[in-house]
Amino acid sequence: MKEQEARKKVKALKKLYTDLITYLLVNAILVLLWLAFDNAAPFWPKYVIVVWGLILAFKAYLLGIIPLILHRMSFLTPEWEEKKIQDMMKGQHAQRKIQLNRGVKK
Repeated sequence: MKEQEARKKVKALKKLYTDLITYLLVNAILVLLWLAFDNAAPFWPKYVIVVWGLILAFKAYLLGIIPLILHRMSFLTPEWEEKKIQDMMKGQHAQRKIQLNRGVKK
């Protein structure tokens, strides 16, 4: 990656972090306003939280941040899938052995 590309990506990342901080602050204020003045009414800040959150998630995906986060979730990696397949196959093999052993003992 060239220096110019790296600088551009860092600026975009900085912008995303700034947007995230703004998102948290604004939504906290909206929730506080709802609690202070209108808490008997339905929770209307949820619309802002969901829509704005989806926009931020899409921006993070475009920057490549979400795949990094998802990669850290061990159950989403290809290695986890292979390990789980092997475990399931071992479990089936062990069950067959038990069934065969029970059949022999009879």
